[in-house]
Amino acid sequence: MYVFVFMWTPCLKALAPEGNGDLPFGLMFATFMVCCMAGSSTFTILMDKKEIKVEDLAVKILMIASCAFFTAAVSQSETIAFLAMNLFEVAVGMYFPSMGTQKGTIVPEAQRAAIYNIYRIPLNFIVLVSLLTKLTYRQSFAVCGSMLFVGSLLQMRLAKRRLVYSQVSTTDNSETAFAVNANEDKDETV
Repeated sequence: MYVFVFMWTPCLKALAPEGNGDLPFGLMFATFMVCCMAGSSTFTILMDKKEIKVEDLAVKILMIASCAFFTAAVSQSETIAFLAMNLFEVAVGMYFPSMGTQKGTIVPEAQRAAIYNIYRIPLNFIVLVSLLTKLTYRQSFAVCGSMLFVGSLLQMRLAKRRLVYSQVSTTDNSETAFAVNANEDKDETV
């Protein structure tokens, strides 16, 4: 999201037809904020229905965000790039509550502040590298799309582990827990 903040205006300026005048950046930004709010509301509605687990929803959110970044990176149309950016903002609106929900259940309360601060280091490093290396908006969006794709793969792995953990913790049979852990170790070596 932080790279997007710096790159959306150069992208739309580059794709705008010559002599089109200034783009309505204020209106575009307002549209992004509405999309972000719509994403947050969508997350709330989906979680209230309890038909999907937050871990599985996060996989879909990261995939959608990745596709939106790749679409904006390769688009030759100002309209398509803008629509892809709106889709990304919907994904952002869903991302923050989904990650907050997961972090609240996974990260221990006593270490929460320290762990969150440690994760801000690579985040800021990525943003600085993007800005200081003067990547084009296409390169920045492609790199961010790739990182989001990797993030969705890692989120799939987390969802699988959380499912196994929840199955083990609901059964008090230590033989079952041993068998599940042995199968998980086999999966990691493959």
